This record gives sequence, structure tokens and C-alpha cells, in this order.
Amino acid sequence: MPTLLVVAALLAGSGDSLLVSPAWLEAHRTDPDLVLLEVAMSREAYDRGHIPGARWLNPHLLIAEGPPGVELPPVARIDSVLAALGVTERSRIVYYGDTWMSPRVFLALDYIGLGDRTALLDGGLQAWREEKRPLTTEVPTWQPGQLSSQAHREILADAAWVRAHLDDPSLTLIDGRSAGEYAGTDHSEGLPRFGHIPGAANLPWEKTFTKEAAALDGTPSPLKPAEALRQLLASSGVREGSTVVTYCTVGYRAAHLYFIARLLGLHPRLYDGSMSEWSRTPSLPMVEGAARR
Repeated sequence: MPTLLVVAALLAGSGDSLLVSPAWLEAHRTDPDLVLLEVAMSREAYDRGHIPGARWLNPHLLIAEGPPGVELPPVARIDSVLAALGVTERSRIVYYGDTWMSPRVFLALDYIGLGDRTALLDGGLQAWREEKRPLTTEVPTWQPGQLSSQAHREILADAAWVRAHLDDPSLTLIDGRSAGEYAGTDHSEGLPRFGHIPGAANLPWEKTFTKEAAALDGTPSPLKPAEALRQLLASSGVREGSTVVTYCTVGYRAAHLYFIARLLGLHPRLYDGSMSEWSRTPSLPMVEGAARR
């Protein structure tokens, strides 16, 4: 397992990183293999103005909804959605959009083996606008791509796997929900049981953004500096040799923390069933209060 190091490319906003700056995108957005995606549930905002070359992606196409919450769809469906947007195995993919939904796009891409060819635009459309870079209402044209991917199931953990590893000292469980949800005092999600998985550390996902309140509303915000992100994970118990597993209620916030761990060079897993599944199974242990166990 790699150590929790931040590479120089990340700090520079290089195209080799999972994070790129508006300046990098401006310099590379016409590259022949670059596919730029705007992630939004509605096309209305895209039609009002988007980054030149951006293609609209409805993130619900990459989510299989149903009990217990949200899950990744079959690989063939992911391939079909992305290929229709022009993605191939050679593509360099950059995405931006809603802070809640965008991480699920990265998760789907990582699941089919394209995560290392994918990058988040740091700060999203808001940062692009603040730097007075161009917008357009023109919808680009492109040729459909072709994908024939394999599932990388090792990036996921199910309830049985988590339960079997609860006493493993190398496991670092990270709960991306609010402090109240973690402690079991906030019942707003309407779960059958409240609290957290034993041993999990609480790291509210919005703590990774420079503008925490904006991120909670779905508004893109730049991420905190790499060293601050590293410290957040370290404070959650991530050490050399840790097996990092993220979870939340249904997998949106956990997907963001999964991305953060990947950004910092780790190979995390995501428990996609999260508390929507765990709390519905009486035999699975839970803890109330601020203590991990």
C-alpha cells in the first residue's frame, strides 16, 4: 500500500493528476483526446452557459437506484453512457459539476479502469468564471467512442467484507456524514437505526473543501491544499499500510472521500451500501455517540 504522500504533479495541477486547474484546462481543452464533461442533473444550467467543448452528462445515467440506496450500474451500461459521449480508452477525461453528483462519475470511471485518465476541474465552473475564462452556449459535436471495459470490483466493499474486517487493525473506516449523523443524534435521514459502524472515524466530507457551506449546497468549491487533505486523512487514522474504506448514507459523500484518498495516492474502497444498508441489518453492530467504539 503506498504511503500517504502528495506528489509534485498534484501540487502543480498537472494533467497527470486527478485534479487540474482552470489554467491547465484552458491550455488543453482542444487536445484531440480530451473529453470535457459537465455533470448536472438538469441540462438547464448547461444550456445557459458552459465551458467551451463541454458535453453534458446526467449523472443519474451512471447510478443504479434501488434498495438499499444507490449503486454502480452494470459495466455495459457505464460503457454505453460514456461511449455515447465520445469516451474511449485513450481519452483524457476532465469533469466538473455538482459536488454531490460528480464523485459518482469518478467512481464509475475508476470502476471500469479509467480513473487514472480522469481529473476533476478544481473549483469547477465557479472557479472558471472567477478567472474570467470563456463560456459558450454552443453544443459541441463529437464522434461516439467505443469501450469494452472490465469491472474493478476491488474498489468496492460490501457489508460482509466490512463486518469481517472490523477487528483488523489495518482497516481505517471513514464516515463522511455530519457529526450528528455519526453520533446518532441527527435522525433526518430516517434510517432504521442511528449511529456509526464500530471503529469508524468521522470526517464530514465538506471539510475537504475551502468553501464548506457552498459544497454542501452542491456548489463547486476548490479543494483544500494537498497538505491539509493529507492531515484530514491522517487525523482519521490513515497510516502507511492502512486499508481505507469510506461510507456515508447512500454513497455520495463517501464517493467524494474515496476520490480524496485516490488523489493522495491511496487505493481505497467504497462501501456503497453504506448506512442505508448497514442500519437495516439488525445483526450488524452499531455505535451511538462520538466515540469510535
